Amino acid sequence: MKTNNQNFWLLYLLLALAQLIITNYCTFTPYLSVSLLPALTMCIPTGISTIPGMLIAGVTGLCIDLLSEGLIGLNMAAILPVAFMRRGMIGLFLGKDLIIRGDQFSISKNGAGKVLLLMFIAASIYLSIYIFLDGAGARDTWFNLQRYLYSIVPDMLLCLLITNILNKEDRR
Repeated sequence: MKTNNQNFWLLYLLLALAQLIITNYCTFTPYLSVSLLPALTMCIPTGISTIPGMLIAGVTGLCIDLLSEGLIGLNMAAILPVAFMRRGMIGLFLGKDLIIRGDQFSISKNGAGKVLLLMFIAASIYLSIYIFLDGAGARDTWFNLQRYLYSIVPDMLLCLLITNILNKEDRR
């Protein structure tokens, strides 16, 4: 069990570093915001309660803010509501028994549709807050709406990929 936990946190750290690379070097267009943070946050082990989960997600977001060229606190502000609602959303969409037992969810156990819906909600919350705060007062509503619409599908697909990497049930 300890090996699985160590593997998870090592993968979590490596994917956070991948988010740094994406943020710093992969800006394709101002209409596209790519983030792994919603998936990283949703995949925090369910045995970790809300407040420690928020601390982990907030520190991860703040580190990405500090080490990238964005506004300080932007990722942190956008990811904290996702972390706050993490356990409730997992319980609502995948069943409370996952949280009670402290199990991790996976695409093979819970189905791609349910996990996709969970990641859609998490990515939507994150992107809505991130885009609103990033463009507040500087960009019009239509630009922000286009940015959200262009970003949601790639983010959801990345979230599924990250979920498959972090929550593999046969990892030993």
